Amino acid sequence: MISKQDFQSLQKFSFAAIFIFAGHYSLLHFFSRYFYAPGVLFVHPFMFVITIATVVAVKIILKRSKPDMLGYAYLATSLVKMFFAILFLLPHLINDSFFRKEYVLQFFMIYFIYLTAEVVYLVRQFKNNV
Repeated sequence: MISKQDFQSLQKFSFAAIFIFAGHYSLLHFFSRYFYAPGVLFVHPFMFVITIATVVAVKIILKRSKPDMLGYAYLATSLVKMFFAILFLLPHLINDSFFRKEYVLQFFMIYFIYLTAEVVYLVRQFKNNV
C-alpha cells in the first residue's frame, strides 16, 4: 500500500513533470527554428514512467534489505534505467536523419532533469528516514 507521504510526493513529481513538459513544449513552439526535433516530446512520458519505476524499485529493494545498501540499490536501478534509456534512444541513433543531433541533445537534457529530480527526492526521503 502506498503511504500518504509517497502519494503526495508522486503528486508533486507529476506536477513538476507537467511543468517540465510545458516548458519544453513552449521552447519547441516559440523557438522551433533552434530546438526542432520530430517526436522529441514522447521522451517525457517515457522518462516519467522510468523515473517512477526507479524510485519504486529502490524503495522495494530497501524494504527487503539493509538501509546501508541504498547506494548499491540506487546504482543497480540507475544502470537499468540507463539501459532502457539507450534502448529508447537507439532507433534515433541508428537513424540517419537530419535532426539526430538535436534529438539526442534534448533527450539527454530531459534525462538529466528527471535524474536530478529523482536524486533530490531520494535524498530527501532517506534523509528523513535515517
